[in-house]
Amino acid sequence: MTEQGQNLVGQIQEQVQQTAQDFYGDSLGAIKNQLATHRSQLQEIVEMLPESQEQEGGRAQLEQLLDSYEALESSLDEVAQEQGLQEAVNQAAQQGQEEAQEGAQQATEQAEEGAQQAEEGAQQATEQAEEGAQ
Repeated sequence: MTEQGQNLVGQIQEQVQQTAQDFYGDSLGAIKNQLATHRSQLQEIVEMLPESQEQEGGRAQLEQLLDSYEALESSLDEVAQEQGLQEAVNQAAQQGQEEAQEGAQQATEQAEEGAQQAEEGAQQATEQAEEGAQ
C-alpha cells in the first residue's frame, strides 16, 4: 500500500474512533440526564409523603431507590472519567436538561394561554346567560 493510502486509512480510523467516542459520550450524557431527572422526580415524591409512622416503611424504600439512583450516577461519572469523556458526557447531559427546561417552559406557556382562553370563554358565557335572563 502506498504512503498516501496508508495516510487515508489512518485518517478514516481516527474519524471512526472519534465518531464512536462522540456517540458514546452523548449516550452516557443522555443516560445521566435521564437518571438525574428521574431521581429529582422521585425526590419530589418522597418530600410529598406525610411523615407518619405508617409511611416510614414506604419512605425508607423510596430513599433506598434514591440512593440507588445516586450510585448509578456516580458509576456513570466514573466510567466517563475512565474513558476520558467526562466533559462530553456533562455537556450532553446539560444540553438534555436545557431542552427539557425549554419544553417545560413551552408547555407552561401553552397551559397559561389555554387557561386564559377558557376564562374568557366562561366570562362570555356568563355575560350571555345574564343577558338571556333579563
